[in-house]
Amino acid sequence: MKILLLDDEEAILKALSLVLMDMGHTVETFSCADEAAKSIEGGSFDFALIDYLMPVKNGLWFMKNAKIPRKTKVLLMTAFVSREAINEMFKLGARGYLIKPINPKELSHHLEFHSKSKTQSP
Repeated sequence: MKILLLDDEEAILKALSLVLMDMGHTVETFSCADEAAKSIEGGSFDFALIDYLMPVKNGLWFMKNAKIPRKTKVLLMTAFVSREAINEMFKLGARGYLIKPINPKELSHHLEFHSKSKTQSP
């Protein structure tokens, strides 16, 4: 699968990218929501893993402003566990969420589960 990874922390981008590539996925990393939003419009991503809490433009900004293709499934990544934030991301189309630090086994489970689920209607 092809995965877009958005996080403002370089260490997280590097670590998750390596984990995902070891699982056999293709990964494109972004530390800026603007750049990720432009890239996702091409429609070539199966998943987008989006950090919720980032300076300047956060995960909510990304979900509200990116033109996410219907086939791309979004998973929220956060260390900031807030029911309101998670519910808002779900309202905007996120399919699930992962709590940081992310466990590779849990990540694999989410990708497998959500890759089998049908794409939501707009």
